[in-house]
Amino acid sequence: MRPEDLRPEATDYLRAEVARGRASCASIVTGTVEYLDDRAEPADLFDLAWELVPAEFAAHLEAQATWPERTDSDRLTAAFRALDESRIVAREDFACCQNCGVTAIRDEVLAGSRARGYVFYHEQDAERAVLGGGLWLAFGPSAQIGEEIVAALRAEGLHVEWDGSPQQRIDVRLRWARRRHGRLAAFPADEAAEKTVPIRFEPAVEHPPMSAAALARLELPWLPTGTTVRVGDGAGAVTIRREGHRLISDDGRVAGRFEGIRLLGGADIGDGGDADGVPTETGLLEVTFSNVPTGAQQHANRPMELPEILDVLRRIPTHTDSWLSAEHDAGCVQIMRKDGRLWLETPNADDSTSTGKFAELDEAERVLTILATEHRNAIPGLEGVTTTPW
Repeated sequence: MRPEDLRPEATDYLRAEVARGRASCASIVTGTVEYLDDRAEPADLFDLAWELVPAEFAAHLEAQATWPERTDSDRLTAAFRALDESRIVAREDFACCQNCGVTAIRDEVLAGSRARGYVFYHEQDAERAVLGGGLWLAFGPSAQIGEEIVAALRAEGLHVEWDGSPQQRIDVRLRWARRRHGRLAAFPADEAAEKTVPIRFEPAVEHPPMSAAALARLELPWLPTGTTVRVGDGAGAVTIRREGHRLISDDGRVAGRFEGIRLLGGADIGDGGDADGVPTETGLLEVTFSNVPTGAQQHANRPMELPEILDVLRRIPTHTDSWLSAEHDAGCVQIMRKDGRLWLETPNADDSTSTGKFAELDEAERVLTILATEHRNAIPGLEGVTTTPW
């Protein structure tokens, strides 16, 4: 089949995945090729996906600028967080289908401390909701759990329909509106259609074939700490790493995070490659997190701006050992879930202690906001903190 004949189907897939708000642009391109697998040559499918994806991202970002401060998707996340805190294991966009989701979430319930039940919606549910359909929630094990779920959803202002039967899934009528921030909002312009270049990440990172310009827009600004990328073959190849808000090539040239194409192009940047010509970014933190046992994870520090960090924080499962760490020259904020409560602390390397307290979500959000915007670690000054040795 000709790639041109697949354009409408590819566009529908891309639009739904962009709206779903979970995967990066490069991952969506790869997913599009896998979705259309064996129906055209892979190289042609990659070209088609790269051609179509910029318009879908641009339209999504334009639309989200008009959304209210709090969307139905935000309300849904808040309701799920409240349920999770009440020991009803609540997971969004969880597993591929109903059967896999029930099996996986029951494992979490059995592994959890005093879990009373569960609720989730799976990937196919999310895809249907993105297209304007209702969002169906699976739950268990009893009608009483269903009643608590309905009450939590309605408390957030969501419209719910359910007949009270434990065999009937709960129908949430909402307008799906999941915002994209930072790396999840990055997309290439027309340069994505340029010739692809050899790319090798160390440690290895999965990525679709892409042009140097697409690499500079999608990957280089968010290179994890300790990761390098080698672009090209032979004598003309260049290796790049990130340090804070700067990108540094193996020949000593320096550029801002979003100017990587200048390093790839071999341009002479700054005064002899000096970093002084790169303006300092504000509001940037180095973030690592882990949502256990089956959620999103970030194993090495990536630069993240405040809206993206807060989005991750609000989705951390409660009765787990999930955690988030945000670092700045001004200090480190570590957030952990302990027995359903939120522990907030900062390490003190000088005397091998940590200063912290159990906190509410809004207090954790304020501390992260201060670290990102005021470049100040506010934890030691919080009321009720204690200091304990490691």
